[in-house]
Amino acid sequence: MGIISGKVAALALTGTLTVGALGLSFTGGETVDQVKAQLEGLKNKVTAYEFSENALFEKIGLVKADATEKLTFANGKIVEAKNQINDLEAEKSLLTKTNSKLTAERDQLLADKAQLEEALASANADKARLTKELETANAKIAELNNTIAEKNAEIEELEGEVAGLELQLANLQAKYDALVLENEENKTEAERANAEVEEANAKVAELGEVSADVEDKTKNLKPMTQEELDAISTENKPDVFDSELVVKNLNLTYIQDGQSEAFKTAHPDLDIQEGDRVWRITNNNDFKVYVEYVKGTEKGELVANPSQTFYMTETGGTMIIKWQDENGVWKQTVKAGA
Repeated sequence: MGIISGKVAALALTGTLTVGALGLSFTGGETVDQVKAQLEGLKNKVTAYEFSENALFEKIGLVKADATEKLTFANGKIVEAKNQINDLEAEKSLLTKTNSKLTAERDQLLADKAQLEEALASANADKARLTKELETANAKIAELNNTIAEKNAEIEELEGEVAGLELQLANLQAKYDALVLENEENKTEAERANAEVEEANAKVAELGEVSADVEDKTKNLKPMTQEELDAISTENKPDVFDSELVVKNLNLTYIQDGQSEAFKTAHPDLDIQEGDRVWRITNNNDFKVYVEYVKGTEKGELVANPSQTFYMTETGGTMIIKWQDENGVWKQTVKAGA
C-alpha cells in the first residue's frame, strides 16, 4: 500500500480537520507533501538505474567486438609470417646441401692437385702433362670457390630474411600480449560494473517497499538479474594461433607421356631432352618444402613449391622422395617409373 495508509492520505487532502468537541486539528499536510516529493525522486532514480544498465550492456558488446577483430587480424599475420619462414627454410636447406657437395668436390680437387705436384717432382718427363692437369684443377678450384662464395652469400641473404621474419613474428607476439592485457583490463571493468549493478539491485529492492503509486509506474522497469549479469561473457574468440604449421604429405607422379610433343608444348620451361624421365611432386601445403630424391644411383635435391613441381632424371626405375614433417621427422613416398 505505501508508507501512509489510505485513510490518513484522505484526511491530508482536507488540509485542517476539526475533531469533535476536543478542538484538535490535523497539521500533517506539509509532511505528506514532503513524502510525495521523496517518492517521486525515488521513482526517477529507478528509471535512471535501468537506463545505465542498458548502456553498460551495449558498451560491453562493443568492447568484445573490437577485441575479436584485433585477434583475428593478428592470427592472419602470424600464419602469413610462418608460411614465409617455412619457404625460406626449405630454400636454405637446398643451398646448404649444394654447398656441401661443392666443398667436397673442391677438397677432392685439392687432393688431386697434391698428387699431381708429387708426380711432377718424381717424373720430369710428365711435367708438361701434369702441369696442364694442375692448371685445369686450379681453374676448377677457382670456379668452385667462386660458386661456393656465391652460395654462401645467398645463404647469408636468406638467413637475413629469416631473421627479419622472426623479428616480425616477435612484433606480432608483442601485439598479441598487449591484446591479452587489454582483454584482462576489460574483464576487470566488467566485474566492477557487475558489482555496481548488484548494488543498484539492492537499492531497487529497498525502493520496492515504498508505495503502490511508485510500484505501478515502475513495474515494467526491472533491474537485470544476477543470472543475466553472469550470462555476459568476457571471453574473446578466436584464440591466437601459436602452434607449428602441419606439413601435409607430398604426392609423387611419374609422367607417362613426358616425351610426347603435347606435354613438351604444354611445359616449354622444362626443356625436356630425348630420354629424360619426367616426375611431378604435388605439394598441398601453402609453403615450400625441401625434398631429397633417390633413384638407383641418381640422387638430388629440390624445393617443392606449393601446388606442382616437375623434375627430370636420366633413367627409369623406382623413385623415392623424402621430406621432413613439422617435427623434423623424415617421411617418404615411392613411385615406379618406366
